[in-house]
Amino acid sequence: MTKNELIELEDVLDLMLDAVCVVNKVGKFVFVSAAFEQIFGYKAAEVVGKPMIDYVYKGDHNKTYNAVASLLSGETTHSRFENRWVRKDGQIIHILWSVCWSSDHQVRIAVAHDITERKKMEEQLHYMAGHDGLTGLPNRSLLMDRLQAAIVKAERENTLFSILFIDINGFKAINDTYGHLMGDKLLQHIAQRLLSVVREYDTVGRLGGDEFLIVLEGLSSAGDTTAIKRKIIGQFQQPFKLDELSLNVSPSIGIANYPTHGETDHQLIKHADQAMYKIKRMSANSIDYPT
Repeated sequence: MTKNELIELEDVLDLMLDAVCVVNKVGKFVFVSAAFEQIFGYKAAEVVGKPMIDYVYKGDHNKTYNAVASLLSGETTHSRFENRWVRKDGQIIHILWSVCWSSDHQVRIAVAHDITERKKMEEQLHYMAGHDGLTGLPNRSLLMDRLQAAIVKAERENTLFSILFIDINGFKAINDTYGHLMGDKLLQHIAQRLLSVVREYDTVGRLGGDEFLIVLEGLSSAGDTTAIKRKIIGQFQQPFKLDELSLNVSPSIGIANYPTHGETDHQLIKHADQAMYKIKRMSANSIDYPT
């Protein structure tokens, strides 16, 4: 290829939105197109002659190193892989690489497509699929996954865990009196209070409406569950200050212990639900509920 032809080719590559890179056998950049600066933030003069792997996200070092090693090995003619890289400004970006050997088998030609926004959208959709849009807590679907995982773990390790089924007494009256917006704010505050009394590895989720479910794992005895239940009840001793209102509600809490009250998610939830309604009937406004 003549010098003029090379210049023309570079001009064409510079028009591409994806970055085109040429990497030699030892993994160093020998050419990058204009789009490289747009995607990675580096000018060609800053990277040419330097190892490609210097710019990878260190958290993915092993994954990226293996991908780059495969890129240079020549085991396959073409390859495609995704990993994360670091822009000059420090931002972590997701890149889809399409790579092939040159005809003389001396260099790799790699096309970098920035898929960061796509990844963010995928992560957002994945989060939304498993979380309640109002409180940010795991929704019913994710709760069932967590509960089933807890059953598998408890069965494998011969350990105990409990679930707490919680219904909020007085919520409907507040929702009807002050409107759904105030009811939504109350649910958000209730969610935060519930989170404040459980351990980091426990799960607090919203089943829907004013019903919540908590999965408590790694318990030494049923007494641990009772202690956490009392802490939850204590969180409702103080009124909820919302705008200029001071609102009082209380929880009815039903407990199911694995494996005493069931060995499946359906059995455990049914028992906890029934226990909750039994307590609700006994005293909707009681602070110190019976176990």
